[in-house]
Amino acid sequence: RRIEPFILFGSSFPKDREYTQVCRNINQIKICMETGRTVILLNLENLYESLYDLLNQYYIVLGGTRYVDLGLQTHRVKCRVHNDFKLILIAEKGTVYEKFPTPLINRLEKHFVLTETVLLDWQKEVLIRLEEWIKQFSNVTDTNASFKTQDAFVGFQNDTPASVIFQATEQLRDEEFEGTEEWRE
Repeated sequence: RRIEPFILFGSSFPKDREYTQVCRNINQIKICMETGRTVILLNLENLYESLYDLLNQYYIVLGGTRYVDLGLQTHRVKCRVHNDFKLILIAEKGTVYEKFPTPLINRLEKHFVLTETVLLDWQKEVLIRLEEWIKQFSNVTDTNASFKTQDAFVGFQNDTPASVIFQATEQLRDEEFEGTEEWRE
């Protein structure tokens, strides 16, 4: 039986940063930790300090069971860690290197994921054509102007073309052209 991961995300809203909400979030992580359910954290920088021992895998083993300290400020509690438990932090590369404390960065196994990695071969071919078109479209021949792709496409980032292709083809998959070569065009 496969258990879906528990996704916990925060925001910059004041209520999400209050002490009581941080306590609730830690309690939810504790429950998942004890039951072996994977937790995915997004935008919860205010929690990571409480999870240092867990991230560092600083476990205490008693009777074959792993325990770790979870805490908030000076209050620390020993919690059971199920063997199947995994904790995943999702953050943008820039956020990690600009805002995360160095000890936290050192505790993490880091993976760099791009949307392009989930594209099928034929979608990657479309991606190449789209990127070529973007370059042509945003090319300004006036040498006095400093014009970037972001000026032509508001919010453009390096991963934008792959994300557009992925989303568009997923939407088309549900429409009438599914299963035919026609919908790929």
